[in-house]
Amino acid sequence: MVPRGMDPLTKAGAQFWIETGAGVEAGVPDREYEAKGAKIAASADEVRKNVQILLYVRVQDSRALAKDQIVIGMCDPLSDPQLAANLAQRGITLFAMEMIPRITRAQSMDVLSSMASIAGYKAVLLAATTLPRLFPMMTTAAGTIPPARVLV
Repeated sequence: MVPRGMDPLTKAGAQFWIETGAGVEAGVPDREYEAKGAKIAASADEVRKNVQILLYVRVQDSRALAKDQIVIGMCDPLSDPQLAANLAQRGITLFAMEMIPRITRAQSMDVLSSMASIAGYKAVLLAATTLPRLFPMMTTAAGTIPPARVLV
């Protein structure tokens, strides 16, 4: 959840608890969440104790979740069906984001396509910094530098 996405939910009556530092790696400091009315929790445990719906990037440790909580995030239920079964047995509702169909209507929620695009872009940048040649062909006053040959 990013601060700009909170507005319509706040208008509908939702309250937000954000674990301190949760948005830092995405470039979103705690103060931006606070400006939108979110409560900043000192720990993940504090968040879990105060909410009905938990948003995760990646669901990993589910031991602290409580009955009747709703979990939304990526959890790879096809490779780890035991996690989904465990949550269901404990009365926890799980929405696995990677199971959203890859169709036009659901495109704005399609985490697999967006993550694949980002991973591909990042892979090219990593390759470009590692490769001892330039990616594009460059023509300068000193001559032409042929482009690197790569398979992406």
